[in-house]
Amino acid sequence: MASRLTPLTLLLLLLLAGKEIPTDPESPPGESEGDILEKEIPKNQSIQHTTPATNSTIPFANSTLQSTTQPSYPTTQPTTGPLCPAPDTYCPELETPSAETILEEALMDFSVKLYHSFSSVKKAETNMIFSPFSIASLLTQVLLGAGNTTKQNLETVLSYPSDFACVHQALKAFTSKGFTSVSQIFHSPDLAIRDAFINASRNLYDSPRLLGNDSDVNVDLINSWVAKNTNHKIEYLLDSLPSDTRLVLLNAIYLSAKWKTAFARTKTRKEPFHLKSSVIKVPMMTSKKYPVAHFTDPTLKAKVGQLQLTHNLSMVILVPQNIKHSLEDIEQALNPTVFKAFMKKLEMTKFQPTLLMMPRFKLKNNQDMLAVMENLDFYDFSYDLNLCGLTEDPDLQVSAMQHQSMLELTESGVEAAAASAVSVARNLLLFEVQQPFLFLLWDQQHRVPVFMGRVYDPTA
Repeated sequence: MASRLTPLTLLLLLLLAGKEIPTDPESPPGESEGDILEKEIPKNQSIQHTTPATNSTIPFANSTLQSTTQPSYPTTQPTTGPLCPAPDTYCPELETPSAETILEEALMDFSVKLYHSFSSVKKAETNMIFSPFSIASLLTQVLLGAGNTTKQNLETVLSYPSDFACVHQALKAFTSKGFTSVSQIFHSPDLAIRDAFINASRNLYDSPRLLGNDSDVNVDLINSWVAKNTNHKIEYLLDSLPSDTRLVLLNAIYLSAKWKTAFARTKTRKEPFHLKSSVIKVPMMTSKKYPVAHFTDPTLKAKVGQLQLTHNLSMVILVPQNIKHSLEDIEQALNPTVFKAFMKKLEMTKFQPTLLMMPRFKLKNNQDMLAVMENLDFYDFSYDLNLCGLTEDPDLQVSAMQHQSMLELTESGVEAAAASAVSVARNLLLFEVQQPFLFLLWDQQHRVPVFMGRVYDPTA
């Protein structure tokens, strides 16, 4: 029976009217564990925005888009201030392939920047996991309604070219059988959303959705959306919503894949894992002849290995080439140019039978994203947010931005009491992961990292 890899991530961006609520980067967000029972939406409550509409159409970009819902949105009134351009999503089909290539390059750049930003707000020598694809997806949806400096700053953070209108269509084309990525916007009834944003967002992201006037019903609505889009791994995200909540923006990714070559549980045994100043014993998955594409990178002073998963996904591992080198050395040398270079080399490296030793591990991470965004020199969410393409309300501020991720890496099968000894011939290739390492889950079709992180202690 093949092993299953089930990473999960959830990103929450909460916008309120009025004063910003301070956040503590070291404080984890509220409970979101999957073992908390899901709250059901009361059956006697009706939510207007889910009522199907028949043959309703929305004019947009000289074409007619079909709408499946027809909520009653507040209408915006013209103002005397400077005009804000409507969301630009026009992308001719001939430009889509090149747009996807540009997006691939940008996501690789963004992933490396995000890795360093996450690392800077985490305690030293701790495990870490995040989804650059999830975070980029939600920020790209925010970009759809951003204006002026907020738009420019988001483009810079995401490494997008200026006025990259095709980014939304290109991101929508990134589909996979191995993972699902869903973004959604919920907004209060009294927040006037621009018609152009509604039309564009419906077409691209199946959003926005209208909240009601009952806070408890709204909490149940959002929790139900979260549970559905995380395969019920997170049943309960919110226990309440502040009374002045205007917008709730969410992205969820659920990834499930099996190893193309299964690990046998009978081969798993405790082996040394070298920490900075100590050695611990951890359950180590072992295979004599596991297909691994690997090489030693002189710039990173690291062994780079790739293991195949189903659905055109793979796991890439960067581990120091020997005990003398540390994971910190790899992290300091990692930049977008180096990242693209070793991923390109991996694409040309053959999978060969290799003695593989790799620890089992399970990671969970709850992170305040406002601190991460500020480390990326993006302060707009806290101080100068401009969403004029989404609404004319000038008083929106982000009070919370949370990112939750989990990943469990195991082998499956019947566990036996006896462990077989491994004899190794001198000419057999080795790839041993016995000290802290960096990893990423890679979409081979679209050439983008879906998850990324590091493991300092597999038992933590």
